[in-house]
Amino acid sequence: MTNTSDLEKLAEIELQREDEEDEEEQKRVPDGPSSTFNPDPSHPYYDVARHGIIQVSGDDNYGRKLIVFSSCCLPPSHQLNHRRLLEYLKFTLDQYVEMDYILVYFHYGLRSSNKPSLKWLRDAYSEFDR
Repeated sequence: MTNTSDLEKLAEIELQREDEEDEEEQKRVPDGPSSTFNPDPSHPYYDVARHGIIQVSGDDNYGRKLIVFSSCCLPPSHQLNHRRLLEYLKFTLDQYVEMDYILVYFHYGLRSSNKPSLKWLRDAYSEFDR
């Protein structure tokens, strides 16, 4: 029969294993989607694209392109020109203007250091007619 101290040891071992798995996952994907996206330095919006904020993630069940805007990938505000970010978003969407697409905005992951202004979010939203 196992006693309480054996159960506590097993629980501690399990927690350590989970922590090690989390650390391994963070090493494989340090910055979220941006780590799997390596734009060409000659890209016209390389300064923005290199962060992986905007990803074309494939198609949905109806063949529409899925374009994801991940706020968690935004660098600190002083390192990113938000006007250029909006231009890059429009540049990306222009590539799919002839077909239907879905734009998904994930607001999660913002911190005070990388949060765009409410005015910028309002301006960005008003740039799109649908």
